[in-house]
Amino acid sequence: MREALSGGVLFSAGEEFGSQRQRDADISLEEVLSGAGLFEAMCESLGEEAPPDEWAAGGDEDDMGRIGARVISHINPPEAARDMFGSGERVTDYFPYPNKGMLKTDILFSAPELRFSRRQKEAVLAWGKELGAREVPSLYRLENFQKDALEACGNPTKRVQTRAGNIFYHNSVQQSIARDYAHPDIRPLIKAYPVFSGNRVTEHYQGSKWLVDAPDELLTPMIRLHDRDFYVNELTYCEGGQWFIPKRFFEFEGHGMWAVGHNVAATPDGLVVSDTRSMRACCEFRNNWPEVEAWNTGKTIFAPVSASYASKMPNPDRITAGGLEWECPPLIIFIDDVSGNSSKQWNVHYSCYMSNGGLPRAEIEKTKHIRFVATSPHASPMEIVQAVCEDIRRSGGTTPIKAWDAVRKRYVLLRLWLLFLPGDNPMQAELCSHIGLNGNFFCRCCHAGGDKEFKESNSGFPSLLRPGRPRTVSETRNTVMDHLIAATHAAAEKPLRDAITKSGIKDSLSMPIINRLVALGKVFRRSTPDRKAMTPEQVNQKLHAELLKNPEGMAMNPLLNMEGLDVHQDTPVEPLHTHLLGVVKYFWAQTTWVLEKSGHFATFQARLNSLSKFGLKVPNIMADYMCRYRGSLIGKHFKTISQIMSFAVCGLVEENLQNAWLAIGYLTVLLWETEIDDINSYVKTLRKAIDDVIDFAAQLSPSLITDKNKFHILSHLPDHVLRHGPALLFSTERYESFNHIFRLCSIHSNRQAPSRDIAVTFANQDRCRHMVSGGFWLDSRTNTWVNAAPAVRAHLENNILDARLLGLAPASSEPSPGKVTLSKVAGKTGRTLRQPPPNQVSTCDWVQTKTHEHLPNLVARSDGPWSKAQSVIAGNGDNVSVGTEVLVLLGEIVDSATPLVFCSVVELLQPAQQSDKQSIITVRCSVLSAELHTHLRMPVLSRTGSFHVLEPQELLCAINVQHDCSSSTCTASGTQVVRQERESTSQSRTVLLHSNSPLYVVNMHALHNQHLLARALPESLRTPASYFTDRTALHTAAAESLRDGKLRKKIAKEAAVRKSAEEALRRMNTPASLNLIGIGETSPPPADSEAQDNERQNTLVDLEPSRIVDNSVSVQASGVKLHESAPAAPRGPRQRRPKTQTSSRTNDQGASTSRGQGASRGRRAGPTRGREAAHDRAAIGNQPAPSVGEDPGEGGGMVGEQSVDAALALVQGHSSIMDHQVPTAARDSQPLAASDDDGELLDPLLQATFPRTALTAQLLRNSAEEKCESENLNARQTEEVLAFCMLSPVEMLVDLKIHLFKIETDLLRRYFRLYIRHPDFALRLRNCVGAVILAHNVPAYLQNVTNSIAEYLEKHLDTVALTQQCRDDAADWAIVKTAIADMLTQVRSGLKSKLELDGLKKGEDIYELTKSVMGYDVRPRKEHWGRLAFLRHCAQQHKTTLPKGPDGKIIGFWAYVDNMLKDVRASIKNKHPIDTIARKREEANFFATILQLDVSKYPIKSGGVAQTVYNTPDIPNLQYAMERAVVSFVVDDTERPDIIRNIAGAGGGAAGSEDGEDILMS
Repeated sequence: MREALSGGVLFSAGEEFGSQRQRDADISLEEVLSGAGLFEAMCESLGEEAPPDEWAAGGDEDDMGRIGARVISHINPPEAARDMFGSGERVTDYFPYPNKGMLKTDILFSAPELRFSRRQKEAVLAWGKELGAREVPSLYRLENFQKDALEACGNPTKRVQTRAGNIFYHNSVQQSIARDYAHPDIRPLIKAYPVFSGNRVTEHYQGSKWLVDAPDELLTPMIRLHDRDFYVNELTYCEGGQWFIPKRFFEFEGHGMWAVGHNVAATPDGLVVSDTRSMRACCEFRNNWPEVEAWNTGKTIFAPVSASYASKMPNPDRITAGGLEWECPPLIIFIDDVSGNSSKQWNVHYSCYMSNGGLPRAEIEKTKHIRFVATSPHASPMEIVQAVCEDIRRSGGTTPIKAWDAVRKRYVLLRLWLLFLPGDNPMQAELCSHIGLNGNFFCRCCHAGGDKEFKESNSGFPSLLRPGRPRTVSETRNTVMDHLIAATHAAAEKPLRDAITKSGIKDSLSMPIINRLVALGKVFRRSTPDRKAMTPEQVNQKLHAELLKNPEGMAMNPLLNMEGLDVHQDTPVEPLHTHLLGVVKYFWAQTTWVLEKSGHFATFQARLNSLSKFGLKVPNIMADYMCRYRGSLIGKHFKTISQIMSFAVCGLVEENLQNAWLAIGYLTVLLWETEIDDINSYVKTLRKAIDDVIDFAAQLSPSLITDKNKFHILSHLPDHVLRHGPALLFSTERYESFNHIFRLCSIHSNRQAPSRDIAVTFANQDRCRHMVSGGFWLDSRTNTWVNAAPAVRAHLENNILDARLLGLAPASSEPSPGKVTLSKVAGKTGRTLRQPPPNQVSTCDWVQTKTHEHLPNLVARSDGPWSKAQSVIAGNGDNVSVGTEVLVLLGEIVDSATPLVFCSVVELLQPAQQSDKQSIITVRCSVLSAELHTHLRMPVLSRTGSFHVLEPQELLCAINVQHDCSSSTCTASGTQVVRQERESTSQSRTVLLHSNSPLYVVNMHALHNQHLLARALPESLRTPASYFTDRTALHTAAAESLRDGKLRKKIAKEAAVRKSAEEALRRMNTPASLNLIGIGETSPPPADSEAQDNERQNTLVDLEPSRIVDNSVSVQASGVKLHESAPAAPRGPRQRRPKTQTSSRTNDQGASTSRGQGASRGRRAGPTRGREAAHDRAAIGNQPAPSVGEDPGEGGGMVGEQSVDAALALVQGHSSIMDHQVPTAARDSQPLAASDDDGELLDPLLQATFPRTALTAQLLRNSAEEKCESENLNARQTEEVLAFCMLSPVEMLVDLKIHLFKIETDLLRRYFRLYIRHPDFALRLRNCVGAVILAHNVPAYLQNVTNSIAEYLEKHLDTVALTQQCRDDAADWAIVKTAIADMLTQVRSGLKSKLELDGLKKGEDIYELTKSVMGYDVRPRKEHWGRLAFLRHCAQQHKTTLPKGPDGKIIGFWAYVDNMLKDVRASIKNKHPIDTIARKREEANFFATILQLDVSKYPIKSGGVAQTVYNTPDIPNLQYAMERAVVSFVVDDTERPDIIRNIAGAGGGAAGSEDGEDILMS
């Protein structure tokens, strides 16, 4: 049956972007394309190209103009064509090209993958002319031809300006599809109807989306049979006298065209349509609706119960068609971000590509069928998608595309629709108006997700491992609309943020509008010198009017309104980004980390280098590269890793991780399946494989599930396969590869208008490919459709290079099965050729072949020598070499179920002299084991079978097998020479040394030839393993492990922080800190091995007292030397252990040297010290420095006697500060410092009594200067450090303490600046202010409340977590008071809004009003009823009376309330000036009266829940504290004695008791 084909828009010349010159209407299209139009263009634009040399030989401009006019007037178009193109051939030979030179040049410069800059084009053309090539056009003429040809063929590039003001250009998708229909080679491949093939699914037109789920209105609405057009929704008369109303058409594979519709039964009342749908073969159709209607003119055809069907007849599409045929091909739209630069600098362009959904997968994969749509570095992806959607919508309704059908040779009508939108996960999330992978609800397909606590719970963790409740388009659309409406409310920022977080919906097209509305709301609510702040109601009205200014449909994702497109189901999970760059990448990182920790990484790398690549169809296993750059791999690496990883890690990792890679490899094979024989069984198997991989992730690393959302997203893949077909159909690899062509076009654009230049470049590429390959276009003069001349169409068949340039290389260019590549003679050098010359071919006699060795009885087919072959092409195109495992069919083919045999290639031979003799292939059958491999769970082969001789065509394909190293004695002891620059080097790498074991494992994870491999294996060897039986228990255990692991990490982190603090405190209190300023000497550590010293040199050392060597230091009278045994000071965190010295002299030198290393690292100098201290410092500083090379026993390596005495005098001069003096005898006998049982030093200042015996002041200053210079300190800092060095130890400590206080002050100030803007401060302050405003006894709401709250917080800073420092700073405290005032305004505004809305407008009773008003963690009490009744009464009075002040202005509501409260207090005080108890009773009676009035006006309707009240012990502490604090608030009183009568006069007086409120409310 004829396939459904479709066409395109009318190929009339489109308008150019700028001005366009007018052409002569008398010149035909053929004349234009043959050179006449170019000649006219040249005549009109001579200034654009340099004139001939003879014109410039002499004369002025007038002479040149006359000469030019004379020449032009005598040249006709044919002569101009000969002059311009240098050819005497007829123009029509290469129509539409004027000659072959223009054809070749156009092909060269229109090649997609070979782009030229303008200078390069000029150089190429000049090179050809200089060498005397014929018919070489100039660049100017070529560009004019390309421009005219593009206009003739239909220029698809259009300008688009978005609502945001961004400008970009796009190529019309309508013209792209129409061009496919006008091409005789592409047109027969296009499917216009879905195909039903049972459970077998190989193409997207066999998926449920096109076959079942797509709306009937989107699909091809008619079918033409017997020269009659049968439309959907029209009554059809069928054979056998039956009636039928088709709803949609489809192709039943092997059974022609069928229709789904309603059977119609004839009754006495008329035709009755069945409610259920049924199928009927279209070959049974006899008469269509126009014929049926003509037969029954004036009659009622349908019964009353089915009259609704009659209203749809005839189909409106029949009227629109006007006798033409309809076809509705779908589109596949891809959009992604790609860099437009060749360098590493990211130059983002959002690029959109398109594929014709009516083509089969094999054609869609080809580059020539990927069409560029648009790109822009400025416009957002949704703006580009919006332009595409508008282009698609224009093809619907009554304005379809009128296209030329190259097969039917007539026009057809086309209506486009979207099939699905492939892409990576972030882009697909944006297309779904989803918040993305980083949101709490991270899935664009369902509502899975939640906060961190939920994800780690026993119920939440398993929900991440399976699809959740599906998202729907209507739900998303309504949510976006809710966000837009919410943005029109005042103070909508936080509610909007919470709504987006909760729903997971964030529409990128509406977010700019939302952000603008929120910003406008803030502006309207803020007063300016010109106007007052607007009320919330006014803000809402303004924002609502602002929202209505946006055109309908422009404020929301256009994909949400595309008919037939469900963005949540039609953005299918993509294998490249979700599986390879997701699951495989995560496990690769975990596995390499495990191998490194276990020390097996080198063995793993050797195994990777030793694996066989035959049968994998990968360029190379780049083992060294993948191991070296294991953190920077791309998709092709992970694709290889998933196929071989199980073999590389076998025995090197634990069993669970090994099994995880087995599950990953099996899943990869399923995802790359292109031919699904049973879709139901496949989806079930796929879902089980995905569950296994996810379960392994949950078992091995549960945090992967919560941190990496791609595991959950992968669980939706089976549903998408069921809807759209095999996963490779919606893979993005083809589009990612197409980015290379886009980048070439971007690089060679002028960078000023990249969107336009790139769009025009792609349009020209498509135009050239369409023309030279035989496509049709419209001749606007003759109004006929023409195509290129036969010479042009034959050019690509005869010139494979030009065909490859355009991506049109025929299949015949591929190597044919049976082709043999011969081997070179060993030792021959020279260029590496695919087929060596005859003198380098390796030959041998028959008796010397392995074939004769294994099959001695076989008669040779040739008497001469035999050439040994290197490889041969198998039946499916695989390159088979010696040692490769192949599948062969021994015997005749009976059916597709005939078993295949595994064989290994032993030898490839070809007769050396008799070329007519066919090559022979010697193979050895492999014996298939009945059991799977113990660890790898794959079939095992033994190469121990019989030998056979085959012909090349008997080889079906190559199969990847790996040597069974786990059961053999293979070791990583072999070496392999490393080749660089195609030469062997002196370097080598470690590889496995395989044993002679004949056992090999069939790689079931190899993607290549999986369908043939499945035929060769029995069912028992193809059944996947089952890893988990109780998934529920596994998921619960994983969730518990995740929580325990995070708890352990938190505890460990806190312990590390605590330990770090303790160590820092210990360092401050230990003598080691004093050693930095030269107190105490360091002696060499105990003898230790050099290896241990080197190992500990760069480690941090704990400064524990137990490490301090307990040596004594004695000081004697003048003239007696100090003891040589000095205490060893512990090393600081930046000090290294000095090397152990062996000889005594070296030891002494080391000790002396260590003294010189005790210099201070520098501290800021404190205030100026007294003269006495300066004099003492000068006395110490004048002593000579010790000589490093002298023996301390000779007096050269120690401090002199005078310096010791001076140091003792200096320290003793500060004894009053230390409150004690240490006698000399005591210092001689006791240790440097003592410690208690906990290791804390008891008296760290004890060391301060010792002089600087290790370093003189001069040496200290020199060391300090060197260190200041090395740290690049400026002169002022260096001076302060040097001054600090001259201080005594106690002065240094005081100076440091002052410096610490300065740092503390600065940190507290910084903390305040950050904290004042933190949400925690806002929450604390809001609760505090809310508790004041909602307090039942607050004396005022406006007057002096800000100051009263500030005064309270001054005494209770912990209420809002402030520090004393900010209270002492006037500027900081002013900021706090401003925050209090702002918060008071917000709380009062909210309370007023609730009083007006709930209290007055809704008329809620006092219980419901109290419940709605209570907030800020304030609980209702009985006293609140009277106060809220009073506030509602004030709100009513204020709204009714609009009271004015003395200045004539209306008094604000809260000022009015404060006045009322003041008058109440004044009236009661006048009545009871002394008796406070009576005053309280009077106040209670007043509020009870107000409450009584309120209850009478607003009757009680609420239930017991709303009437809940709390006593004092049950209320929060903050509420209780604020209720007590407001009593002390000071407000100004004004006397109004008649207030009670004015307010409560209508109530008949006060209730007569102190418990009046209780009595009334009971």
